Amino acid sequence: MSRHRTDRRITAGLVVGTVAIALAVAATVAANRPAQSSDASTTPAETTRTQESAPAASSAPAPTEPDPEATPTDHLGGVSFDSEGVLHIDGHVVVNKSFALPETFGPGGLHPDLVGAFDAMAAEASAAGISLRIVSGYRSFAHQADNYTRRVASVGQDAADRGMARPGHSEHQTGLAIDVNDLSTSFGQTPAGQWVAANAHRFGFVIRYPEGKEAVTGFKYEPWHLRYFGVELATELATSGLTFEEHFGLPSSY
Repeated sequence: MSRHRTDRRITAGLVVGTVAIALAVAATVAANRPAQSSDASTTPAETTRTQESAPAASSAPAPTEPDPEATPTDHLGGVSFDSEGVLHIDGHVVVNKSFALPETFGPGGLHPDLVGAFDAMAAEASAAGISLRIVSGYRSFAHQADNYTRRVASVGQDAADRGMARPGHSEHQTGLAIDVNDLSTSFGQTPAGQWVAANAHRFGFVIRYPEGKEAVTGFKYEPWHLRYFGVELATELATSGLTFEEHFGLPSSY
């Protein structure tokens, strides 16, 4: 898939290219997709848990009748594309190295279902003597662009691409991903990291980039990065040991 630039907008050609890749794997998704429903939608809450009272807003522009040559919309076996060409599978927003979000996509904060699930998870962890906290939540396209530019300047693009998503390719832009406690692989060996690995799925979270799966997800092991998929899908992934890409037969590469 072509490398995306941090332009003011994603061009129609880029959207068409993204959708073409998605359609190429849609038949595989339809054939392998287990029956399930998403617990998550795209309605955001405020950026932090302390701002839950703010009114929710739609995470993407309301669907409109798209120009089929500019922003294709299609449906196949639970696969759908919104008016901006953003890929959804069974209601889950798909974001990885192959599938990007446009700059205009931005809920502005964490999804309220994620917030509620994290609160419940943190409360149960606390009862077990484990402290969990969110250290990074929603990040806009522009915020991710700044982070990525600094990271490339510091370590070079190849190293940056292993551990940081390019703008448009970050799950944090969906409001459905959080980083918890400590941005270090050593977190996975701590009591908190082990508790999260064993229990997060019961609250709808998965460790999105597990150890030994870099060739599949495109990202190195990040025990701190949790994606909210809802309890049903999270439990399926935890039980099978499969990543989101493996579960749905998706590519993830720039």
